[in-house]
Amino acid sequence: MKFKTRFTSDVRVEMTPMIDVVFLLLIFFMVTSTFMKSPGIHVKLPKAKSSESQPDKDLVISIKKDGSIYLNEKKIAKRNLFQTLRWLNKSKKRDFLIVRGDNMINYGMLIEIMDIARLAGIANVSLATRR
Repeated sequence: MKFKTRFTSDVRVEMTPMIDVVFLLLIFFMVTSTFMKSPGIHVKLPKAKSSESQPDKDLVISIKKDGSIYLNEKKIAKRNLFQTLRWLNKSKKRDFLIVRGDNMINYGMLIEIMDIARLAGIANVSLATRR
C-alpha cells in the first residue's frame, strides 16, 4: 500500500513586523506621556494645615538643611543674593518670591533671607509649606 506524502510547510514567525509594532508602541507612549516639573532641590518643607497652593512663579529661593541657598535651582552665595534680587526686581519686574526652607534650618537665617528680599524691593514674600 502506498501512502500519500504530506508536505509540511516551514512555519516561522517574522520578527521584522513585530519589532516595528514594538517601536511604534514605544514612540506612542513616549509622545503621550506627561512630564511633571518637580524642583531639583530637595527640601523637606514643614507642614501647615492652612497652606494654599500658589501658581508657579519665577523667583523661588530654596534653603537646604546645611544652609546652602539656591535661587531658581542655581546655587547662590548669600552675599550675592541682594544684588541679584534687586537686579531681577528692577529689570524684569519680578516682585513675588517664594521661600522654600527646610524644616531644620535656623529661624534667623530664614528671617535674614526674607529681609534681604524685602530690602531688594520684592514686596511679596511667601513661605512654602506642604499639607
